[in-house]
Amino acid sequence: MRKILKSSLGALALAIGLGSTTNAYQNGTPDVYVVMFRADYCAPCKVVEPALDQALRSLSDPRIEYVHLDTGGRYGERNAHTVFDRGLVEQYNTWLGVTGFAAIVDGDTKQTLGCLNMSYDTQSMAMHIRNLQAVAQRNQPSFDITCPAANNPQ
Repeated sequence: MRKILKSSLGALALAIGLGSTTNAYQNGTPDVYVVMFRADYCAPCKVVEPALDQALRSLSDPRIEYVHLDTGGRYGERNAHTVFDRGLVEQYNTWLGVTGFAAIVDGDTKQTLGCLNMSYDTQSMAMHIRNLQAVAQRNQPSFDITCPAANNPQ
């Protein structure tokens, strides 16, 4: 695992952004992470973030951890700490530079279960998060195809 994280350090070092969290599960690993990829200049973010905030408040579940990654700002070091601490390196490297969506990641396996974007309203976001949380709790694979294409800089 350390080898994978060290090899990913280069991509993380190039990133600029803010990493912060809310609703952390106090007694261990959360069932799921809801990872918002955002930037101040991102128009879809201005639609997704308020709806997502409201959806997470309605769920009010400490087993769901909300993580903000601001890839358009000046907080690369915070992003790196957030990503490394939670084991979200794969997702960060996959979508570095892609904004306006949230990935739902299994807290144990760190596999991406699905994503949310501006096509979801608040109620649909809450339902999608809850459904993917149940998938994570049962250790089942997800066949959700809502995530954006990977950003593969050449």
